[in-house]
Parts: sequence; structure tokens; C-alpha cells
Amino acid sequence: MQAHLVALADGEELPIATPEPPDLSGFIASLSGAWRAGEVRPTFSGDTKPRYLRSLQAMVQTDLRNMPNKAVPLVNTGSSLGPPTQSPPLSSVKPVIERPALIYATPGKPVYHAFTMIWPLICRRLEGCPSITSAQLFDELCVQFPGRFHPKHVNRLAKRVKQWRQDARARGVVIPPTKYRHFSNKPRGPGVAPYSCTAHWQEMTQWLEEHPDQTAVELLTEFQARYPGLYRHSHLSTLRRRVQVWRREAIQRLICKLQEHSHDVSSKPIG
Repeated sequence: MQAHLVALADGEELPIATPEPPDLSGFIASLSGAWRAGEVRPTFSGDTKPRYLRSLQAMVQTDLRNMPNKAVPLVNTGSSLGPPTQSPPLSSVKPVIERPALIYATPGKPVYHAFTMIWPLICRRLEGCPSITSAQLFDELCVQFPGRFHPKHVNRLAKRVKQWRQDARARGVVIPPTKYRHFSNKPRGPGVAPYSCTAHWQEMTQWLEEHPDQTAVELLTEFQARYPGLYRHSHLSTLRRRVQVWRREAIQRLICKLQEHSHDVSSKPIG
């Protein structure tokens, strides 16, 4: 603007600026995907986005990156192109999703009717994605309303979501199986079960017959030395029960032998 004023003061002629026509087709085409960036109007500034909109935008971009790309199969139009190449098998490793940073309410701050005012929003979200888990829904609410909920509110939300699904099934809504998120590639459930001592129990009984005064701790120490890395301290309770049963059976066998011996001695004629 100052350059134009200086040119007018010097008596120079200003070049006539011809404004470029607006690209309406590109603007209309961008409206279909503007919601993915969290925009609400064409003049929306990214620097003035609220915190929850920036977090939601990061979650949406993460989901878009984890979506599999559908490749269009190529058609072999002639023999000169060579034999068709086989596509590599799909990887069985499931994508890992980063857990969003959640802001909970201040500890000790009472929150009454946390889901009453926003329950219509929750119902709309459940109608759009009925297979969403209550934990994922709670994370989205914590991102959208930071500092409103306590961590224990997820149990209360799970009860209300369960009741909503029961009512939805009664209305005839088909709810697909729940899909859980994967924050790591570690296998779910308990770990590898410890090695059972059944395979070496016969060897253990022979050792106990040779050393009947030994305890279960000494038995475990002996077989840890024989088979390093196979037996752990968690086998001690199992060995104690087995040793107790073995000693009870050994005492019963000894009593039976004494009774048979006394019966044989008493049945012999005197003189």
C-alpha cells in the first residue's frame, strides 16, 4: 500500500492489477474432506483450534494411516508382459494405535451427572458405530471434554452403554462383535504355562525312595540342578502336594506289609 502511495505522489502510472478468477471447483471439491481436518468454515485458522479439536484431528489422521490401501489389480493384456507376479501375503501383525493423552478431572473434585447432559451425543456416536468399546468411547469423550471425567467414570459409562445395547437389540438393531484397539503387539491373556513335573515324576519317586527324609525344597533343588532352566520356584507348591501324597501312600504300603508279616508269623504252628 505504501509503494502505491509513493508512486501516486511521484505522478507515475500504476499498473492495472487483474485479479485472478477464484477456483470454485477446487473449493467445492475440498469441502467433502474438510471435516477430516477439523475445519468448520473456509476461514478457519489452524492456530486457533481448541485443544480437543487438535487431539481429534491427530486421532483421525492416525486411523487414516492405519487403514489398508486397496490396490487395483492389474490385468495381463498380452503374453509379452510375462507371467503375472504373485502379490506378497498380507502381514498378520495388527497395527498399533497410540493412546491419546487424556486430561482427567482434578482428584477430589466431585462430578455429578457426568453423562447426563452429553448422553444424546453418546447415543448418536453409538448409533453410528455400535461396535465401539466403552473404553474407546470414554477416551473420545475425555479428548472432547478435557478435565470433565475421572478415570473411574469408565465403569459407569460401560453400564450405560450395556443398557443402551440391550435396548437397541430389543428394537431390532444388529450390533456386530466388539473390536478392541491394539496399543501393543504383545499377546493377550496369561503367559506361557510353567513346565509340569509329571514327565519326571517317576524319577522323582525313585529319588524319594532312596532319600525318604528329603523335603520338597531339596527335591526341587536337586531337579533344578539336573534340568537347568526347566523348573522354577513356582513348582514348589505342586511338589509339596505330590510329596505329601507320596508319603501317605508309602506309609499305607508299609502298614500293609507289617500286617501281612504279623499274619504270617501268627499262622505258623508252635513247636
